[in-house]
Amino acid sequence: MARIRTIKPTFWGSQSTAGLSRDARLLAIGLISFADDDGRFLGSTAAINGFVFPNDDLPGAKVRKWLIEIQHTGLIHEYQCKSVTYGCFPTWHDNQVINRYTPSILPEPDIPCTPRGRKEE
Repeated sequence: MARIRTIKPTFWGSQSTAGLSRDARLLAIGLISFADDDGRFLGSTAAINGFVFPNDDLPGAKVRKWLIEIQHTGLIHEYQCKSVTYGCFPTWHDNQVINRYTPSILPEPDIPCTPRGRKEE
């Protein structure tokens, strides 16, 4: 499925990304591409590694370390449903404009997220 995602210029200097390592910032951008139209994605290290780094032979522990680094900023949130790990971007719809929206088939996260088409005040 074709997806167009936006990386705003403010991403690079934002407080969320300022303290991230270079590799964690690269992973964050990859996760933006990996996420569906509601900002959700499979959160297993294997799924993320296969999508974001398909041409690299990276150990899962290294990718997990970067994921934890990103989670600590609040940029992404990890959650579980029926023993499967998922992730989401809590402010996804504040930052992405979806032209032909397809509702997520992944379970809803256990935290509130910005609803589609409406920014939180």
